[in-house]
Amino acid sequence: MSAELSEKRSATLSWLEWVMRLDRWLRRRQGIYEFTTDRRCLFRAEVGQSDRALTLADGTEIAAGDPILILHLWNEHIPPLGLRGPTVRWARHMSRAAHVSLRELARHLQQQGELDDVVAICGDMHLGSAHQAEQFTRLVARYGFEMVDEGEAETAGTLHRIGKNILVLLLVAATNPVALRSTILRRFHRRVFISRTLLARRYRDATRLTPLR
Repeated sequence: MSAELSEKRSATLSWLEWVMRLDRWLRRRQGIYEFTTDRRCLFRAEVGQSDRALTLADGTEIAAGDPILILHLWNEHIPPLGLRGPTVRWARHMSRAAHVSLRELARHLQQQGELDDVVAICGDMHLGSAHQAEQFTRLVARYGFEMVDEGEAETAGTLHRIGKNILVLLLVAATNPVALRSTILRRFHRRVFISRTLLARRYRDATRLTPLR
């Protein structure tokens, strides 16, 4: 290997290492943790509080300040996109991984007594267009999640939102670079919820899934 190629590779590794270190530091600061060792899991979790009162479709009442579990993507576990972008095989892989993830989450909530007060699980989706936002809202409904925010287009006027989107870009570049071609600073926000009761009913007793390929 030439000295020039060696230097380029070293610089690339240093950049990736910096991004991953930043991500780890932010996760520790926010209390984001890994609730399973299953490498198929797509999510990490964070214990938070609801910022307002809500009533979910199954009748679950969430008061402002109630403990909730917030899901975050486990970027390193997202199946890499091929050069052609998402394929049917990739979508099936993601679907099976999502079921594994939610099954593991239901098991985690059942086993951890300190989480007994958690009433619901939520996730935030930041998307590039209103059409994309509606597509994703319908998609997550298949897994029991419901959208509770209409989530109008954000102005991206706060440093927090800008910083979060930039970090997403860096993580995509580090773990799934092909996906960068469809990743932009996202303006549309959707918050989706599933009640703890519905999660347990749908996933706690799920049968063992076949290995992913």
